[in-house]
Amino acid sequence: MFIFLVFILFIAISTFFLIQKKYTKATLFMLLMGFSYLIVVSCIIIYMSKDAYYYYSLKDFFGINQSLQNQLMFLPVSRINLIRLMNLFSVVFVYAGLCSAIYFAFQVQFKRRLFLLVALTVPCIVQVIVYDPAVYTQMYYWLYPDYVSSQTFISAYETLHKITFVLNTLYIAAGCVLLIYALYDAPKVRLIRSNIIMILISYISVQITYYYINYWAPDVLIKVSKATNFTRFKPISLVGNPSIYTLLPYILGFCLLVSLYSIYKYTRIQNSIKNQESVISKNIDSALLTSRVFSHYMKNELLAIMAQTEFLESMCDQSPEMAREIRVIEQRCRKVYDRLDAVHQKTLKSKIELEPVVLNQLLDKLLREMQLELKHTQIQYTPPNRQLVIMADPYYFSQAIENMISNAMDALEFVPEKSRLITIEIIVKNKWVELVIRDNGAGMEEEHLSHIFQPFYSSKPTATNWGMGLSICLNIISTHGGKINAESKLGEGSSFHIIMPLLSVAEN
Repeated sequence: MFIFLVFILFIAISTFFLIQKKYTKATLFMLLMGFSYLIVVSCIIIYMSKDAYYYYSLKDFFGINQSLQNQLMFLPVSRINLIRLMNLFSVVFVYAGLCSAIYFAFQVQFKRRLFLLVALTVPCIVQVIVYDPAVYTQMYYWLYPDYVSSQTFISAYETLHKITFVLNTLYIAAGCVLLIYALYDAPKVRLIRSNIIMILISYISVQITYYYINYWAPDVLIKVSKATNFTRFKPISLVGNPSIYTLLPYILGFCLLVSLYSIYKYTRIQNSIKNQESVISKNIDSALLTSRVFSHYMKNELLAIMAQTEFLESMCDQSPEMAREIRVIEQRCRKVYDRLDAVHQKTLKSKIELEPVVLNQLLDKLLREMQLELKHTQIQYTPPNRQLVIMADPYYFSQAIENMISNAMDALEFVPEKSRLITIEIIVKNKWVELVIRDNGAGMEEEHLSHIFQPFYSSKPTATNWGMGLSICLNIISTHGGKINAESKLGEGSSFHIIMPLLSVAEN
């Protein structure tokens, strides 16, 4: 039968998953939740197979043929033990579901976590004990008729069942709410959020199907007569159309497998982030094809310039100062050539590789590398006192920021050297980090501002500017899952805002 095949497949995949050692505590609780659900459903089917009440109707509920039902009927397990297993794993399902949601939603300190887990465990243990058929029988024999009547005892258990029903419903609802909160609180990184969405959908689907089939659990499921020393077993109350139960194993199997896959992907991302590994590879669209062509063209031009400087240097033996300046030009050409060569080689793959990057460290390194270009410009930048981690390709993201700073320098061309100012600011806003690059240049008119990110658009002469820099920056930032926009006022300067998903924050 399909439900037992799902059970075997779930166990096999879970075992492989655990062997890989790519899991978190939230993952383990989620696996325990799925395992408990399968145990409960299997126990329900076996219990119903042993109940003559369902002898001719079990096929309508779970699609079990008569031959399999007869085999299940004679399994060497008593209905008392089946009730115990159903009650135990019903409680474990509810508990594990809430704990997995807690671990997904919060980073809880050990002492608080231990206290919380124990506090949540106590009502579950109480339910397992009070709904055990042997405990129920002993309490009935002890209290009736000396202390309470039979009806009073039964009414007390019915009241208890209502209380535990509400409590377990709250556990399930709290788990769903916490996972929704985890999605809201997650970094705005598309791959992470898409996996959490898959986990959330499969989690809620499993909880709904569980609640539909097993809302009544745990329960005693027996009726005791002290006078005749007889125990009668109650049938399980299944609500709704029997055909829905036939579909439930398929829905359950699909949801559990999707959940396992999503958990595996999410855990790999979390472990990779923790270990500072490269985790995401994305394609860059055709706009970077232009940068490949541009890089190839500029490499050839720089080689020609370097060859010419070598020739000039050989003619300047009598002028050491001129020879030194020519060597500076040659060094700068070599530096630009190396960068263009790296761009050319990297764009041959047309991919970026996202990994956890500390934004302020990347920016500090870039400013050190650009000291020569920035020597005539005042840079106003105060590094944040926290490490702001984003998912980025260090090379491409640095290129985008460098282009922004170079654009700001170009805007200061007609500003006196002593007054040239570029302000760099990092602002944290909820789950986003904003990098602002501001200059006090001439600014732009509104008609130019609305077109600056278009390929080949430039307000400068095309002989000196191809208009590709900002369009490539937009492409790079967008591929990173970020946003970029510009603000400018004529005569007051311009500012560019790069907004990126914030992965984590750590103290220096």
